[in-house]
Amino acid sequence: MVTYEIPMKWETGKFRLDALDMETTEERLSLCYDEEHELLTYEVPGYGNEARIYTVPKDQMPDGLSIVYDNSGNLRRVELTEADCTRLIYIQFQDDEEARECLLHFVENQMEQVFADITGKKQKLARLFLESFYDGEAAEIAVRTATQEEMKAVIDADGGDPAAADNAGDYPLENLIMFDSETLGVMLMCTDCDFQDALFEMAVEMFEEQIRQRLLDKIEKTDDFQLIREEID
Repeated sequence: MVTYEIPMKWETGKFRLDALDMETTEERLSLCYDEEHELLTYEVPGYGNEARIYTVPKDQMPDGLSIVYDNSGNLRRVELTEADCTRLIYIQFQDDEEARECLLHFVENQMEQVFADITGKKQKLARLFLESFYDGEAAEIAVRTATQEEMKAVIDADGGDPAAADNAGDYPLENLIMFDSETLGVMLMCTDCDFQDALFEMAVEMFEEQIRQRLLDKIEKTDDFQLIREEID
């Protein structure tokens, strides 16, 4: 186990870990890295809950870390760069309201990508599933599409039972369009434990509302089309 210490206050800007001097500050974010399991954990400052980031490659630690401070020198984000991918490791929210605004802004951006993907395929849909999962650590928001032909195949595979058409898990994984689940999970882990469930539910409800208001009129649908919200076990 290796521990990397990051000052909660420093100079404005974006820095590598080796540019920071921990001897000058007592307030810090302690990143604990388990090399064997490629697992990064830390206690969220101000809240005390533990955050866990999985599959963090050894060859990216700690040189791949970037630490961002705002104009007041307050720690705002810790990121990990892997090739062309930047992963969010930690984010500092000033309060619950800022957490809500940031997460809903994230949902808006992800939503635009999902809508563009669905409309770009130009399929006639019989089912559109809004799938969600949250267990206090892992978080997932996604949609799964189903054409009339795919729906018929699912019903036939279940002996002709029409109810089978409404089970999202019976449709191909290739039809699943997901949010950036890791970033979503990190943002939730970096908020108050008592606020996390409500914040996630708010995000899912916002997504469903926007699907109904902005997407459904832009896609071709069968006469028996249904939008189904499904919580994943």
